[in-house]
Amino acid sequence: MKRALITASTEGIGKGIAKALAKQSFSLVITSRSEEKVKKTVEELRVINPSIWGKTSDMTNLKSLEELVSFSIDKLGGIDLLVVNTGNPSKEPSLFEETTDEDWEYSVKLYLLSAVKLTKLVLPKMKEQRFGRIIYLSSWTVKEPQDIFVLADVSRAPLIQLAKILSKDYGKYNITFNVILMGSFNTPGARRGIERLAKARKKSFEEVWKEEVLDRIPLGRIGDPEKDLGKLILFLYDSDYITGTSILIDGGNTRAV
Repeated sequence: MKRALITASTEGIGKGIAKALAKQSFSLVITSRSEEKVKKTVEELRVINPSIWGKTSDMTNLKSLEELVSFSIDKLGGIDLLVVNTGNPSKEPSLFEETTDEDWEYSVKLYLLSAVKLTKLVLPKMKEQRFGRIIYLSSWTVKEPQDIFVLADVSRAPLIQLAKILSKDYGKYNITFNVILMGSFNTPGARRGIERLAKARKKSFEEVWKEEVLDRIPLGRIGDPEKDLGKLILFLYDSDYITGTSILIDGGNTRAV
């Protein structure tokens, strides 16, 4: 049995990954803050695979994460794969001078503390079963920081260090930790971000989408969450020799080495 918990998985990146795993006979728990989205996504995925459950959860609330992991273990019997995905702060895109202390507190909770908490919660069972795969989803902008994504880039950059440190400590239990640095994917969240940026620049959505997304990608297309990310996550799940690293999947977008 293959059992996975995927956070923020009722639309966009997380939902695409959930579809890919559901088609490969994974038993899944999917999450969202919206009860309506959870219910709708569970119904949709159960057409592919009946072993799907959903739970509302808030990535910035540590108690909520405890309840999520407890629910997942109860439904699945354990967790073999944890994919830590998040939405974006509503304040982004924004420049440093436009951010507040509250924005920073929220961002650190969303990107970093949620990953730390979820990891702490799933590790005991993974150690016991001597198998686990933990994947943190991040962005190419961690390698090539962008001023308009200052909140996200600073808050989730430490995930690379976290994966490296944990890979040293837990390799003996056959638990791997990796970070995926994502490029541009066709998701509602990405479009909302570009809409806010277009409004700030007083340009059309199409103009900014072309400037900030399409023109940056050498392969000439944006990523598909199910086809592109799903395949990579399945590959990492099957590998027992890739750990403590970060992997770019961005169509050649970033110029960083």
